[in-house]
Amino acid sequence: MSAVSTVVVTGAAQGIGRAVALRLAAQGARVAVWDVRLDGAEETARLCREAGSTACAFEVDIGNADRIEAAMADVADAWGSPNGLVNNAGIFPRSRALDMKLAEWEQVLRVNLTGTFMCACAAARLMKEAGRGAIVNTASGRGLAGAANGAHYAASKAGIIGLTKSLALDWAPHGIRVNCVIPGISDTAQPRVELSDNELYAVGAHIPLGRIGKPEDTAAVVAFLLGEDSAYMTGQSIAVNGGAIMIP
Repeated sequence: MSAVSTVVVTGAAQGIGRAVALRLAAQGARVAVWDVRLDGAEETARLCREAGSTACAFEVDIGNADRIEAAMADVADAWGSPNGLVNNAGIFPRSRALDMKLAEWEQVLRVNLTGTFMCACAAARLMKEAGRGAIVNTASGRGLAGAANGAHYAASKAGIIGLTKSLALDWAPHGIRVNCVIPGISDTAQPRVELSDNELYAVGAHIPLGRIGKPEDTAAVVAFLLGEDSAYMTGQSIAVNGGAIMIP
């Protein structure tokens, strides 16, 4: 990344989002910490400041277009146009397809896929004026392999991969790069909805590299995709999963 950057990280109250925010803070970025949980966002922002960066927490529901636009404007007013965005926020309810209510399907698509699109557009409008920017979207291994009890989640994450390619093509003339990271099962709250700690760590025995992911594993790749070392990369989807799912 450049010496001074302003990056918005959504879903940064915990897990991978928090690890990304802390990684960027350690590299000197100003970090706007967005999350629907303000208390968690404030804790992440505090940790970023302790790491020596400037950081501020924002309560943002990425299913709400007006709130996204207002928060992006607040970031720009405070620090100037952001030159980085990490779309990490998402929800992951569990339902079998035949038991799933339409409202639940629509909510997951609204937050995970439409929310990613709305955040990207809000940032890109500012980045276009500056003639540069980098966006990293967060998909999931479930978007590649499917999920028996999460068709809505898997569909939303597969959609993010296609969205990433489309936005990369659309915005390349404006100097805006758009890439995607695809985390595998990681040591976060999400898999603990169904697995105990022992069950979660046991999954690592079936992964080629012998362990589940850490949030910091994904954060390192996100930082790379935002930085100058990836300046000739756009429209790419990078799996960070220890080899659990191989993609072309």
